[in-house]
Amino acid sequence: MRIRKWMTGLLVAATLTAGCGGAPQGDKAPAAPKEEEKRLTFYTSFGADLHNPIAQAFEKETGIKVDVVTAGTGEMLNRIKAEAAAPQGDVMLGGGAESYEAYRDYFEAYKVKDDAAVPAAMKAPDNLWYGYNALPMVIAYNKNLVPAAEAPKGWKDLTDPKWKGKIAMADANKSGTSFVQVVTMLTLFGKEPGGQGWRTVEGVVKNSKVLGSSSLPPKGVNDGEYHLALTIESSVLKYATAGGPIAMIYPAEGTATIPDSASVIKGAQHPQNARKFMDFLFSKTGQELAAKLGLRPTRSDVAPPQGLQPLDQIKLVTLDMPWVATKRSEILSQWQDVMTK
Repeated sequence: MRIRKWMTGLLVAATLTAGCGGAPQGDKAPAAPKEEEKRLTFYTSFGADLHNPIAQAFEKETGIKVDVVTAGTGEMLNRIKAEAAAPQGDVMLGGGAESYEAYRDYFEAYKVKDDAAVPAAMKAPDNLWYGYNALPMVIAYNKNLVPAAEAPKGWKDLTDPKWKGKIAMADANKSGTSFVQVVTMLTLFGKEPGGQGWRTVEGVVKNSKVLGSSSLPPKGVNDGEYHLALTIESSVLKYATAGGPIAMIYPAEGTATIPDSASVIKGAQHPQNARKFMDFLFSKTGQELAAKLGLRPTRSDVAPPQGLQPLDQIKLVTLDMPWVATKRSEILSQWQDVMTK
């Protein structure tokens, strides 16, 4: 397995050898095309602690050599777009489903073998993308600063003036996690400009310290810098497992879970191998690996890591993904207006 970080410029494309040329002579049958070479170029925004075990397990199971290329989700999507005329990657893993919707012209649909085991909310209706791991949005709190009985129960509680300056959240312009949190509040309380949804967002922002990265709010709560944070459950689990004074609340009004997703890149050089990789990710083996890595699997028959509630015990909000993709720039523009008030 080789790992490369993205550098500006396109990679040299691998060339597939064509089948024997020339017209058949006599009764001789045409030569069969050569089998697809046992290689896969795997684009991912996952860190090495996640993508290494996944790639190694796939190599061991299939014998297909994996070349890993890493970058942030936005960078990776822009790379795929830039390479559209001559794709260099075969499959992408990482980044929220809303990103795949926004770039859907650069991916192709594929129905994985174990499609029936993946809940409808965790995959595109046309099988363009599948969610590898679910990421429910939660409210984190520091148990030394906030007694459990006094912790907020939901999104609207975060607008209470008593929390002013005590909440941390990330900037939705920089964080996909924060963007999903904003969209969740709009979905729950109203999407219209100036309506209850945006008033809720504004109330939360008014009480919050807005930070530049989604990793900072949960760290700040764990370190006692903030009382509360808007984050994802896996971040809380990481600190809690290490013994930190942090706990989480699933908002009573409901919460969204945008999955880290995967899809075959349109025009992939190794499309058969890309489909095999997708089958592996959503096999029971692939999803059990996700759980071992501390991720919440999306398959309904694979248990989440210890310390996480089963997904069917969490009140979930279904987001309108086409609306999210279409309105993204408008939402971020309105977010910027809220930030500057």
